[in-house]
Amino acid sequence: MEATEKNIKDIWKESRAILRNNPNLGRETFEQWFKCIVPISINSEKIVLGVSDDFFGDILMNNYGDLIKEAVFKAVGSELVIELEFGYDAPVDDYDDEPEKEIKPEPKELTPSDLNMDLKTRFASNCHPEHNFSAFVVGEESQFAYVAAVTAANNPGTYNPLFIYGGTGLGKTHLLQAVAHEYLNNHPAAIIEYIPCEALVNYYVDSLRAGKHWEFRNRFRAADVLLVDDIQFLSKGKQIQEEFFNMFNSLYNEGKQIILASDRAPSEINGLEDRLVSRFEFGVTTEIIPPSVETRIAILRKKQEKHLIKIGDDVLAFIASRITSNIRRLEGALLRLVAYSSAMANCAITIDLAEKLLVQLIDQETAARKVSIEAIQKVVADHFEIKLSDILGSRRPKNIANPRMIAMYLSRSMTDHSLPEIGEAFGGRNHATVINAVKKIELLCKKDDDVKRNISVMKRAIKS
Repeated sequence: MEATEKNIKDIWKESRAILRNNPNLGRETFEQWFKCIVPISINSEKIVLGVSDDFFGDILMNNYGDLIKEAVFKAVGSELVIELEFGYDAPVDDYDDEPEKEIKPEPKELTPSDLNMDLKTRFASNCHPEHNFSAFVVGEESQFAYVAAVTAANNPGTYNPLFIYGGTGLGKTHLLQAVAHEYLNNHPAAIIEYIPCEALVNYYVDSLRAGKHWEFRNRFRAADVLLVDDIQFLSKGKQIQEEFFNMFNSLYNEGKQIILASDRAPSEINGLEDRLVSRFEFGVTTEIIPPSVETRIAILRKKQEKHLIKIGDDVLAFIASRITSNIRRLEGALLRLVAYSSAMANCAITIDLAEKLLVQLIDQETAARKVSIEAIQKVVADHFEIKLSDILGSRRPKNIANPRMIAMYLSRSMTDHSLPEIGEAFGGRNHATVINAVKKIELLCKKDDDVKRNISVMKRAIKS
């Protein structure tokens, strides 16, 4: 059919439907790049589309020009030149309010497998659809938390409550929301309550002011799965702790799954009542620690799957070696490089260019890692309730020797100081003593969970 035989709006609607159903384009990509395009005109040789400005147009055509030409070809039946005009900020008339034509596959007989896949499209409310278990990169540092979350989603009550803690941006929220999606897939009629604790506290206060406390109580006690993020905010008030204590008991006694996340272990949350600490430690408590460089590279590879522009493995390794604090910064660094490459006509990203583009993020990381040996010694001494002079001295009873070795181990892993420099800071000891201390503590961490947990506590104290 000739292009002029169809209305431009109809042609572009059909083209958009083809783009929307393209398996290589995610929903977010479609929303960001194609919904704001305005159809202007068409003839037998070209189609004119309106976009906001030349910067947007350059990125659009560099990354998606071939896909647009292919979609228009399928809609029109002939190959047309794509021409852009600038200065269009929104679709004209009521074009975008009309339902779009969807390209559907040929009907076929539904099988049980098909019905199961249909359920997999369900998403728990207020949870990010991409926060699922398949998108979570499992490293040694998060393996137990991941397995526990999967178990809680598929066999509720096995770990109840499940308490996941760790620093910012390490995947706690991802796991909680993945449980919500998975549980809903398995139980489509279930009531899932995922809520950040600060929002929970605000909702509780508002319910009291409005005289509708019963609404708050009924809503959360009706949940089949309760997932509360950043539970440390519960320490802000005694009254909400009382309410949450009763809510927890009600759900727990009914066998409902409870999963909580925090930036610290229950016993480390200042202001949290002992009875809540006890409840939170009823089930399984697991920590997520910052990922290793290997895991960070794997995360970057996973994250870039949704980008059309790919960054080389050498650059990914560079990012992973310099951005170590959390996953969100890793994602931000990758996105910055992809956006730059896109804006610059798909230019290749080298390590030197990446270092220039990410200088601010790298400087922030470097500043965060500026930990002094003196600060480490003080934190370790305070933690074990010994004198700083004991750590620096020559006495060797176990209650002093072990903290001293831990302080050496932390000095080696958290600072850039050499072995001789660390030994000198510990009363003039030689580098062999430091090596021996590091090896002993590394071995203890593998064999003794209490030692590993205590070191995590001290690391957080040192960083703060």
